[in-house]
Amino acid sequence: MKNFFLLIACLFSVSAMCLPAGMNNDTVPNELSIMTYNIKFLPRGAFYIHHHPVVRARLIPAQLMKEAPDVIVFEEAFDGYADRVLRRKLKPMYPYCAGWKNRKVISYKRAGGVLMFSKYPMKELESITYSKCKGIDCIAHKGSMLVEVEHPKQKFQLLGTHMQAGGGPEIKASQHVEAGELLKRHEEKGMPQFAAGDFNTHKVDTVLYPHMLKAMCCQDGDICTDLKFSSDHLLNDMDSYNPNRRNLIDFVLFKGNGFEPKETKRCVIAFEQQWNKKHKSLSDHNAVVLRMKL
Repeated sequence: MKNFFLLIACLFSVSAMCLPAGMNNDTVPNELSIMTYNIKFLPRGAFYIHHHPVVRARLIPAQLMKEAPDVIVFEEAFDGYADRVLRRKLKPMYPYCAGWKNRKVISYKRAGGVLMFSKYPMKELESITYSKCKGIDCIAHKGSMLVEVEHPKQKFQLLGTHMQAGGGPEIKASQHVEAGELLKRHEEKGMPQFAAGDFNTHKVDTVLYPHMLKAMCCQDGDICTDLKFSSDHLLNDMDSYNPNRRNLIDFVLFKGNGFEPKETKRCVIAFEQQWNKKHKSLSDHNAVVLRMKL
């Protein structure tokens, strides 16, 4: 009996040692949250589109830190100076980042334009560039990047991606498959996986949307907020006004691999702050956030 109690005491000691500094079993978060946000940080040289990435980079971090998701996945982070501003301002809450070493001249050779920030230790597992593309997307080297995040309650893997804009459906279908294969290569029993990003696949598309979920073996869910669209030409003032172009194309998908969450919610958030006379939308996309009780 004495040995039994000694064993229990040792197990509790080991468990406590595995927690991050300053945390104990009472303070470990029982929720994880992941945000995807296409920020339209195209190179400043494309001045004719008047998107001013550096101006917006100075404003976006404060808005995001109010929501305080555990991990943020950005797409279209192509302007180096704006990216550095973003990184510096997010660092107090998000000391870990992935995707910074993928620049190659004026393009990105790995998961083009995808940057990730995390509150918790994060390591990159693998990055791919999609084998099929069309037009300017080929210059951007669009692909997927897979990381592992050491959340204190539940370690998980997260794939960040930005898929083909335009082009034929066969290109998007091919990219769905390649992203799914990346998840499969690193799959572990009991290790939840997530896929977040701009998939450029409309949720209402009765062919490509179900193909995406099947190819990636992932689940999606309903949006619980009044805002339902991540690309909203009716309400977003960085888009050309078109009340009929309202789509959900950004997702945070889930693949449990045997892990069962207690509750999952998804919401769409429009980040706004007046940054010039004409614009208050901080990007041409709204953010999508998944919150999961563990």
